Amino acid sequence: MSTTTNDLSLRRLQRGELKELAQTIGNPCVSILMPTHRSGPETQQGAIRFNNLLGNAKQKLDDTGHDCAILNPIESLSTSSSFWQQQSEGLAIFLTADDCRLIELSSGVEEHICIGDAFFLLPLVRQSRTESHTFVLSLTWDEAKLFRCSGERLELVETERLPAKYHDLVLPRDPEESLQNTSHRSVANTRSTSTAMFHGQGEGEGKIKADRDQYLSLVGDQVAGAIYNSDAPLVIVATTEVAGHFEATTELSADARIEGSPSHWSDDELRKRVNEALSEQLVAESCDDAERFGTALAQSKASTDIAEILDAAKSGRVASVMVYENEVDSNEINAIVIETLRQSGDALLCGADHMPGNASVAAIFRY
Repeated sequence: MSTTTNDLSLRRLQRGELKELAQTIGNPCVSILMPTHRSGPETQQGAIRFNNLLGNAKQKLDDTGHDCAILNPIESLSTSSSFWQQQSEGLAIFLTADDCRLIELSSGVEEHICIGDAFFLLPLVRQSRTESHTFVLSLTWDEAKLFRCSGERLELVETERLPAKYHDLVLPRDPEESLQNTSHRSVANTRSTSTAMFHGQGEGEGKIKADRDQYLSLVGDQVAGAIYNSDAPLVIVATTEVAGHFEATTELSADARIEGSPSHWSDDELRKRVNEALSEQLVAESCDDAERFGTALAQSKASTDIAEILDAAKSGRVASVMVYENEVDSNEINAIVIETLRQSGDALLCGADHMPGNASVAAIFRY
């Protein structure tokens, strides 16, 4: 159990937190999920909707013989207009007698209240793959920026030296020569990649390469320091030329690449392209899981039977479970997900195209 949360701070789902929540056992565990709105007049409905859910939660607690005082930490949210103006697409609240977590979700959820000995985590399986932030390096020969992307949010990360222009990191050897800096010129056939030359420094390819290597190396050091120990993936947005040189010059490798010159894109366009790339990656992972299921089924190490999977999950036999993305309101499937996560298994939501035999749940067994 984590330490008690004394404030009502809203935050994103952290990497690995879904498994941590699955380990929680309480009497009771209270789960409240609801859709929210980012902006507009709909934000004013958040407090009203929440107040109604709070009343329903009190009734459920009373009906099951539990003390409604467990809801005291979140009572004030029904009158906090500022809280409802800082939302994303959904909100998940998880309460025990000594813990309260408010988790912001980047995709909508249906209203749901659950009172039990474990949290209702099924709708968050998708979030666990998308909510954890991703670092995004926007890189050209002229400029380097590092962002933190989570759902619909793209936030600039400021390090000791980033964001930075090329000339912030690569300085002329002779200070007087900085006054003779010529205008940028295009490099190769890329539209936006460029480098600056200084009179007196020469135009030899060795000098250009050395300066670029220095630039990329310094950028790499800054990025490495920012993402150190975060366990967050890194996406590089750059042309093939720039990305290739970056990975060859530094010890960093990208978990995903987005081809193109980010200098032509707004922050909103950059965010959209990053989310598209991550969505494509999730689809590819779903295809891989479906293929693994087929192989396991041929070896009698997989099933789509809910009762069989639940028994297997409780005994620690489930290595991974696939859940149809529309099955987000099933107590039985939630129990499967909980038990799978408790036993260090993996869970993911899949579209109908990737679910074996149009099943609502499919599992691969360890043995």
